[in-house]
Amino acid sequence: MSNKLIKAKDLEAKMLRWKRIWKLCAVLLAVFLILFVFLWTRVAITSAKFEKQMEQMVLGKDYFMEDVAIRKKDTDSSPSGRYGSSTNYFFYYDTDKKMQVPEKIYGEYEVGDSIPAYTTDHVYYGYEKYGILPRNEFRDNELMKAAGAVCGIAICMLALYLFLCKPKGER
Repeated sequence: MSNKLIKAKDLEAKMLRWKRIWKLCAVLLAVFLILFVFLWTRVAITSAKFEKQMEQMVLGKDYFMEDVAIRKKDTDSSPSGRYGSSTNYFFYYDTDKKMQVPEKIYGEYEVGDSIPAYTTDHVYYGYEKYGILPRNEFRDNELMKAAGAVCGIAICMLALYLFLCKPKGER
């Protein structure tokens, strides 16, 4: 008889522990959901601000198109899963500055050629018009996108855990 009491107490302790873990995961899910909405709202607002800024810019006043001499060409490859790799293409100008270009453009130009590029300060250039956006704000927006994606993955994992691992008393 005492053996049954001990097993019942152990089972009750396990159930209490599972319920605590489940409640903690539910709270974490709520926090991640709020963070997810906050991050993607900020990304949307910043992206809309960038779009509006791009539309209002005037060539010759707010930004310029200049020819930039290509000093060096370089690629940067990184594995992107089991299906291949991702390659970024760069043209170097000045001594150490670089701009990213599409693969097609990379193949069209050689070292020593000049390429038209966008600039706002005649120091930093970008092949595409979005390359002239404020660097820190643009980088921070891209990092927020990455954080939002990680947050979304955490939400999916927690939701899956909560859905599949409910305490036995709540099924």
